[in-house]
Amino acid sequence: MIIALLAVCVFVTWTACHIYRRLAIHSQVIDHPNHRSAHELPTPTGAGVVPVIVFYLALSCAAYAQLVSTHVFLGLLSGILVAGVGLIDDIRPLSWKIRVPAHFISAVWSIFWVGFPVLVIFDLNLDLGLAGNIFGVIALVWLLNIYNFMDGIDGIAAGETVFVCAAAIILSSGREFQDWTLVYLILLAVSSGFLIINWPGAKVFMGDAGSGFLGLMLGVFALAMSDLTVWTWMILLGWFITDACLTILVRLLRGENITESHSMHAYQHLTRSLGNIQTLTVILAVNLLWLLPVALLSEIFPSYGFLLLLLASLPLSVAQFFCGAGQLQPRSGALRHR
Repeated sequence: MIIALLAVCVFVTWTACHIYRRLAIHSQVIDHPNHRSAHELPTPTGAGVVPVIVFYLALSCAAYAQLVSTHVFLGLLSGILVAGVGLIDDIRPLSWKIRVPAHFISAVWSIFWVGFPVLVIFDLNLDLGLAGNIFGVIALVWLLNIYNFMDGIDGIAAGETVFVCAAAIILSSGREFQDWTLVYLILLAVSSGFLIINWPGAKVFMGDAGSGFLGLMLGVFALAMSDLTVWTWMILLGWFITDACLTILVRLLRGENITESHSMHAYQHLTRSLGNIQTLTVILAVNLLWLLPVALLSEIFPSYGFLLLLLASLPLSVAQFFCGAGQLQPRSGALRHR
């Protein structure tokens, strides 16, 4: 039954994205390229609402069949508001005065249901109580916006979600099957269906409707800590976290307005130098050959998860620094744009 549900999710997402594409072209919900864009042709955007809808339909079926608890189901409903506001923003840009409160409302809702975990650092168990819940809300808003920042080339956001969900399933495979694991599988399935049509040469873009939703869901997974520690989740998301944070930090140090749109992330410099597919290949290789093994160590030695997160992030940050994160050009001469 579960395999059939997942296969249906992949197929329906892929098919519905084609239907959405026709509707978006007819309604002129189009992302036109500019000097910052990685694409050259006008492309329908906002298609991320499709995997969101399929995700919640599948989640509702799983909850009805009692494969997912009411607690988990309710904790994940926050993504509807994030996706809805994102879709409106894709159609007609919204003020941050609307988007940011919506993000915080969604994050508060999720924290109400999943809470903030006890952090294990070496031999210390840190229960932050109310302060932890407040930090958790901020962390969720931060992660959903990071996903938005990182969704700048074909396939990157959906591909990252496929990797993180698949890795989480693999790392938790020796344990008892839980409802959260089924949720990972559903998000993996809808992201895979979307990735097919969003692969380089993308026929549609997910837009804010999809990117914010994916970031929020992965953040909720991390804080729920039902299968993996929060450190393991952060390690798996290492490329996105380090690239986004380093870019913001460098731009701040340069005195730039970090709210202004730009194309200075390391992955964007790599795309201009190597190409889209090659950049996705580099990120996938880093995920599989570096972050996944470190994440496995984090699960084997949970007391050292925080230290392993630092270990995983350091070489990534150095590499992204030389790729040009936060700069107009890569710092490595071999990658400079011609």
